[in-house]
Amino acid sequence: MSFGKNISTLKLPHHKQTSGMASEPITPSAEVLLPMNMHSGQAAVPVVEVGQHVYRGQLIAREEGKNSSPVHASVSGTVKAIEPYGRTQAIRIESDGKMEADPELKAPDVHDLDSFLQAVRESGIVGLGGAAFPVWAKLDAVRRNKIKTVLINGAECEPYITSDDRTMVEHSELIKQGVALLKQYLGSEEFIIGIEKNKPAAIAELECTFADDPAVTVKPLKSVYPQGAKQVLLYNATGKVVGPGQRLASLGVIIINVTSLTKVAQYMNDGMPLVEKTVTVDGSAVKEPKNLIVPIGTPVGYVIEQAGGFKCEPGKVILGGPMMGKCVSDLNAPVIKATNAVLAFDKKDSAALEPTPCIHCGRCVSNCPLALNPTAFAKAIEIEDEAERYAVLTKEQVSLCMSCGCCSYVCPAHRPLVDYNSEAKSFVRKYKAALAEKEGGK
Repeated sequence: MSFGKNISTLKLPHHKQTSGMASEPITPSAEVLLPMNMHSGQAAVPVVEVGQHVYRGQLIAREEGKNSSPVHASVSGTVKAIEPYGRTQAIRIESDGKMEADPELKAPDVHDLDSFLQAVRESGIVGLGGAAFPVWAKLDAVRRNKIKTVLINGAECEPYITSDDRTMVEHSELIKQGVALLKQYLGSEEFIIGIEKNKPAAIAELECTFADDPAVTVKPLKSVYPQGAKQVLLYNATGKVVGPGQRLASLGVIIINVTSLTKVAQYMNDGMPLVEKTVTVDGSAVKEPKNLIVPIGTPVGYVIEQAGGFKCEPGKVILGGPMMGKCVSDLNAPVIKATNAVLAFDKKDSAALEPTPCIHCGRCVSNCPLALNPTAFAKAIEIEDEAERYAVLTKEQVSLCMSCGCCSYVCPAHRPLVDYNSEAKSFVRKYKAALAEKEGGK
């Protein structure tokens, strides 16, 4: 890997046709399904029982472990089931349609760094632009490093998605409050709001909002992909480079998604935890593309219905963007904390091209933002000897892959390289865990 000033990015079609559409709240669905693992880290643990009445904003699952995050009811109603959900559980709530807020909710008592971090921890707020890492854990870095610079991520580089764009246009005062909170409790001195140039209304709104604050810079960035990735955004906004295995905090920097920051400010105002998301609903199979304010746990199919439904039979439905999102086959799948878009495409746009053998053109390497070698990963996963496979993948630094999808996008052989990368990363994680367990048992 040779990452630095020669950073590679792609110019993708933007398809930001919902950027001028104001966010609209929806009527809650009959039920919501709230998984216990809507964040990076250990799953939350239910604290409610089947048949119990819950209010909107009420704690229904406590955090468990170092990097866990609590879960709160997104609607008022009755707990219908606590059921298996993949490797964890999910709480199903039957809505009573009233959306009654928990009467015990109130703005948290915050007076110092400890109480601020504890409040963020209790809010259930996670990173809303990527891996859903608990925000409190990210801010906790201030205990070990002086965080001089806060980089606020408003890049929103994936095609179609405009939920962060609408947040910046509609909630600039909350962003201002969020900045004030981080100044006060983290002691940060410099704030850079990175926004792609294809969001002129958001840029203008925040330049006006922070016109009198010399500590805040609104930085327009090229509209390229993946501009919002940690390494890319850091370099393009600050000129700094984070090396392999190096933490941003060691550079005196943290990155926080712009919508995550507004949620922190909102929680400090009224005590309402993370229970809803602005979600872009778009794609060639959607009748009325919109930006919708959606209770977390709402079924994907219901969300699409609120955008007029399908205008044709969909070939593919995606949670998230077309580059990094996840395809769903079950329209009862829920919107989760990090969901920023529900996209549905017709069969023509969804058609997958038949992969052919690698022609060794090197485009996957030259277009990787981190200059990794996806072809080497694809070859390595075919090595039968697991120890040798692990050694090769570790040497090639597969764990640095951020699954941005650039390699698959540019491959003229239409090889699903990002899928090979994910398989390789999963193997490395499991093999490393097995080694650690073996060493611990000695």
